[in-house]
Amino acid sequence: MSEGKEDFDVNQVFENLLFAEEQAQKSGYTDGYESGQNKLLKGYHLGYHRASLVAAQLGYYCGVIEQYLHSNKSANEKVISLANEILENIHHFPKHNDNTTDILKTLENIKFNEKLWDKCLPELLKSELDNVKTINDIWKENETVTQLNEFIKITKLLSLQACPMILEFKDIPEFLLNLDNDKWKFNEIKNEDTGFMSKKKLHEVEILGHVVGYIANSTGSLVIDAGAGKAYLSTYLAENYQLPVLAIDSSNLCHKAAIHRAEKMKKIGKQTSSLVKYVVTKIDDNTDYSTMVNIHFPNWNLKSNLILTGLHTCGSLAHSLMKVFLQNDDFKVICVVPCCYHLVNESFSKRINFSRNARMLAQQCIERTKEAKSLSPSLFYRALLQVLLHSMGLYNVRIGRGGPLCDFPTYAKWALLKIGIDSKKIPSTEILEELYQSHIHFKLKLNLFQILRIYISPVLEAAIILDRIIYLQNSKQCSKSVILRLFNPVLSPRQYAIVAIK
Repeated sequence: MSEGKEDFDVNQVFENLLFAEEQAQKSGYTDGYESGQNKLLKGYHLGYHRASLVAAQLGYYCGVIEQYLHSNKSANEKVISLANEILENIHHFPKHNDNTTDILKTLENIKFNEKLWDKCLPELLKSELDNVKTINDIWKENETVTQLNEFIKITKLLSLQACPMILEFKDIPEFLLNLDNDKWKFNEIKNEDTGFMSKKKLHEVEILGHVVGYIANSTGSLVIDAGAGKAYLSTYLAENYQLPVLAIDSSNLCHKAAIHRAEKMKKIGKQTSSLVKYVVTKIDDNTDYSTMVNIHFPNWNLKSNLILTGLHTCGSLAHSLMKVFLQNDDFKVICVVPCCYHLVNESFSKRINFSRNARMLAQQCIERTKEAKSLSPSLFYRALLQVLLHSMGLYNVRIGRGGPLCDFPTYAKWALLKIGIDSKKIPSTEILEELYQSHIHFKLKLNLFQILRIYISPVLEAAIILDRIIYLQNSKQCSKSVILRLFNPVLSPRQYAIVAIK
């Protein structure tokens, strides 16, 4: 911190940024909407101020917030306080025309009561960011933005970058198997024969494949690829390390795609079919892997002779694999890459309880964002689309991903058609462009706010990953366990694997 300036509470900033997207909108919509139309306000008193629409909007907010307060009595104090503040403003909204009151301004104050920029950021940090002229300025080393630099420094210290448990790729043999690093040789494939994989997938399969292949050959183990998908990793291990692999997936579609890909591989001379066995079955805490190995590899000696792995084990799959690894004595090693944190809502320790928005944020990648030095225009387009939808009396609408990003009018028309709006009721290009121009001054702050949130994403990911490695350590069954940094985060944002040996 610079001398003479007041420190800000980074925990406070983190908490504010995490709760920025929390909205109480899962229930109470219907009752609130009807209340707004029929009871809360008498629309005809508001005349030309679009009375009915205003009443419906406020009724919606009122119903949602009242339902939230009723069903979330133990929620965060800040959220409760903010909800009560909005509710009070709604109840004090003028119910009759008043020459001394700007009704529309009062409505806007309620709708945008959150004012995230003002509420979530400490004054010193906010004042620095207010002087940022372009989004590129935030990536430059600048001694004048001391608060921002301190914030970034703290996020790095709280991320896995600074964690002493992190093992680098090159140190695997010595740490895990007490072998000489000179025997650890790895060269990424440079030819065009990628095995029908994208650049990202090839990068992941080669590196994780080398780790698993090296350990399996050193221990004489059979590999179980759980959540195998199209079996990219399975076939790579069989082809390059001559390992027997059981490729398991719960999706029948992925199972068929894996077999189809194997047939294509065979046509180009990749003879892996005899080493890889494909199984489609449900994968959970009770999956009997040993029986499947006995069926498909009847001559294999099971005892402590299996490796459990998974490339991007989505959601609860990582949890299930770790539990099974500890429960089944036939497993010697586990090596999994967790991902899709938003699909699992529990922690092993029960001490962290992130919201879905926070878990979604944990999947963001600051390295990739810094490499691009920009954010997708979809961020601002989606925010502006909400303004448009609200003006049309549409709430709680899900658009989903995708859409043309060449300009806002084109994106807005695509989105409105997608949700079933009659083309005759869609605003013209001129009106949509006018809406865009009238809000363009918010774009820089929106992007800066999002970048601050992305900076804390590795802190959230660290908490999630550490919770899982501590679970393995506390079991007392693992002789070694480590978080392994595997991938280039610009190519593959989920760069960490969890490795343990019994």
